[in-house]
Amino acid sequence: MLQDILGEQLMLNRQMFTNFQELIYITCGIALADNKRTMLSVRLLKRLRALNFDSYEEYFEHIQTESNFADELQSLLNVVTTNKTDFYREKHHFQLLAETIIPELRSNHLISSTDNLRVWSAGCSSGEEPYTLAMVLSDAMGAKTGSFEILATDISTKVLQEAMSAVYCEECVAPIPEEQKKKYLLRGTGNQKGFYKIAPEIRKHVKFGHLNFVAENYRIPEKMHVVFCRNVLIYFDTHSRDEIVRKLCNQLVPHGYLFIGHSETLDPQEYQLERLLPTVYRRKC
Repeated sequence: MLQDILGEQLMLNRQMFTNFQELIYITCGIALADNKRTMLSVRLLKRLRALNFDSYEEYFEHIQTESNFADELQSLLNVVTTNKTDFYREKHHFQLLAETIIPELRSNHLISSTDNLRVWSAGCSSGEEPYTLAMVLSDAMGAKTGSFEILATDISTKVLQEAMSAVYCEECVAPIPEEQKKKYLLRGTGNQKGFYKIAPEIRKHVKFGHLNFVAENYRIPEKMHVVFCRNVLIYFDTHSRDEIVRKLCNQLVPHGYLFIGHSETLDPQEYQLERLLPTVYRRKC
């Protein structure tokens, strides 16, 4: 077991684990379960070693110092947040968007050849989701039927930097269909051999930004036609999850669409939504 490998002297004691649990919950709403003590210990060791601290207590005191709080808190959140993602993850969501939702938005006159389709990838991690959206929408819409813009946000500045670099290894891009690889990926050469960069015509549609889901105001000026918030809500407790879903729904245009992950559930009536599929909802008004 990982706990045995770490050794008790490298494990967070229960009081310090509780301290970090509370700090993380207050600042970003993520509720770490009690069985995450080993995981948090392993991840925090990276910061202890980077800062040359000998104990978790010393590191916790460092964070509490006013002059260190903002910067080190962000470093802590970068270490703590989980960023599992893939290109074309839950592929049927993208098929539904291209084949059903875009035509429906057009028929309801929510978008037209002169309007931009606005999509939000909320919890975008290292960029695979928003770039998948951009490739799918480029194929589905084309120049003659209107353009689109994608807002991609995350709390981790580390993964946002990775996403903005738009460079992925060969294993990472494996789920992308061959036709789209040829159209939308640039193959690396020399010391970049084995890596691929998302083409400029795809990158231009995606705007990245930092966002904390528990912020009082998301400060996103435009309403969205579609929001992807998949495999994010599972990290929050009931109260925080309720607040986040309400903010996401408020960011949707009437009859806009919300996608969540397959391990997540919500009561559509609580948020003026109608359920189309177990993970796909439409705002009623």
